[in-house]
Amino acid sequence: MKKILLVLFVTVFAVSFANAQSKMGASVQGTLSFPTGDFGDGAGTGFGATGTFIYSVSPMLDVTGSVGYVKWGTKESIPGYEVSFSDIPILVGLRYAFGKGQFLPYGSAEVGLHMLSSSVKGTLFGFTVDQSDTETKFGIAPGVGFLYKFNPKTSLDVNAKYNMIFTEGSSTTHLSVNAGVAFAL
Repeated sequence: MKKILLVLFVTVFAVSFANAQSKMGASVQGTLSFPTGDFGDGAGTGFGATGTFIYSVSPMLDVTGSVGYVKWGTKESIPGYEVSFSDIPILVGLRYAFGKGQFLPYGSAEVGLHMLSSSVKGTLFGFTVDQSDTETKFGIAPGVGFLYKFNPKTSLDVNAKYNMIFTEGSSTTHLSVNAGVAFAL
């Protein structure tokens, strides 16, 4: 996954010197994720990255497509075991800007698929466990954020999204705080 994100970053950087009037852009962000609800009872703070493609429909409205990776550990360690959870979200959505200028706040809404994985590995009392499970679920992610323009081609992009993944029993939820750089393509 790190190689994919590196290739994405290099590609975005290489084409960021294109025409500033372009309707297309991309954003590469680091992610800090805080599990909430039932998911927050067992999972600790998560870390990851997100890449987003942006297409401007109008000066105020963008269509977005994003892919990311977030990994969480457990809140409490289990002696002899390593437990982890991960999510690969593949989302599409809309982003609406409130105003114009160097500082540009926005609201967003995304929908899509989440590829969820869990893993338990370890040995206790002579028994070895190596179990993993993967499932794909539908989710939504409303959010708010802002762009701070450094120049016409490059901006700081900071946002927070509340991810609701519709899993069996109850939703798996987490608050993601993302920060990175957006480039005009």
